[in-house]
Amino acid sequence: MLLFAHGVIVAGALLYTQVRGLASLFAAQVVLGLGCGTLGVTRAYVAESVPRDQRTVYLGRLTAMQYAGLTTTSFLGSLLSRCGDGLAARYGGTRAGALLRLDGLTFAAYAVLAGALAAVALLLAPTFVDFAPAARPPAAAAAAAAAPAPLAASDAAADRRHARLVAVGLVLNVVTKGSIGCYETLGVAYAQAELGLPGPVVGYYVSASGLVGVLFLLSFRPLGRLFDDVELVLYGIAVMVASCALMVRPVAAALGGGDAFQVWLTALFAMYAVGYPVGHTAVIGWFSKAMGRRPQGMLMGLFASAGSLARIVFPVCTGLVAVSFGSDAVFATLAALLGATLLIIAYFRAAFRGAIA
Repeated sequence: MLLFAHGVIVAGALLYTQVRGLASLFAAQVVLGLGCGTLGVTRAYVAESVPRDQRTVYLGRLTAMQYAGLTTTSFLGSLLSRCGDGLAARYGGTRAGALLRLDGLTFAAYAVLAGALAAVALLLAPTFVDFAPAARPPAAAAAAAAAPAPLAASDAAADRRHARLVAVGLVLNVVTKGSIGCYETLGVAYAQAELGLPGPVVGYYVSASGLVGVLFLLSFRPLGRLFDDVELVLYGIAVMVASCALMVRPVAAALGGGDAFQVWLTALFAMYAVGYPVGHTAVIGWFSKAMGRRPQGMLMGLFASAGSLARIVFPVCTGLVAVSFGSDAVFATLAALLGATLLIIAYFRAAFRGAIA
């Protein structure tokens, strides 16, 4: 499945190198999206490869790598675009050969293509070992088949408990993913429109904050010793609430907020460096543990799909709100949504903690 996903990404990157208009750009993005969407299987691979009590730590490391790419692409994309424009100007156009197109739009595609090919090479290397759950010995399988079935009532209760945990994990995933999706679009647009910051400068600040977030993700082992998954979810979402509230100008003014740039930078740092990386990674650990011994692949795919859909729907909906009521209404709505989620988790935290343990 990993090879298939990267093969699709390679195909999408090749299409991207030949972009000539809106239709070809759309086709390339669709193919790339399909390839990246199937990479949710990496979480299932990690979850099934490590002990249950270590899942959050290792999923945090995996998320650190994904988050590093997420937060640095705004900076790298701008840099590669400039390089592509420079090459196009130097060689007198966008074509340096029969098929090779070098310009600001397509140059980043070659970086994506190189990365995907490197990943394929790693997957094909003999050092990479695919994981499969160990099969039961025939005697153990026969004994399990002959053993009396557990009580139906306890099975039903366990299934209901796991179903509730999985449903809550999906909701948390949608809320956190949707919120960061809004930040990626409206937060950047706010900095450009209200603060007059150029796009590349905004990208530098986002990338710097994201790299601090990567350090948080890589430190999940000591964090896991101090806090359980429910506590990490609570603390992460609480910081996200504070970040969204700071983006509401009346709230920032009431709190004594001074320079608008400093307020924006504080909110950005809180979201990208602390709130989202800590909160969402704990949500991933929550979801994986909620599945117990069930196969991780299908539900992790559902988890990734729900998050991706939230990253599309939330910015569209909040964009409509921003047009009608302004950016303050958008961030106030996000703060209220995250705050309501926080209160529900806090109220039932003992029950959630006992069910996940």
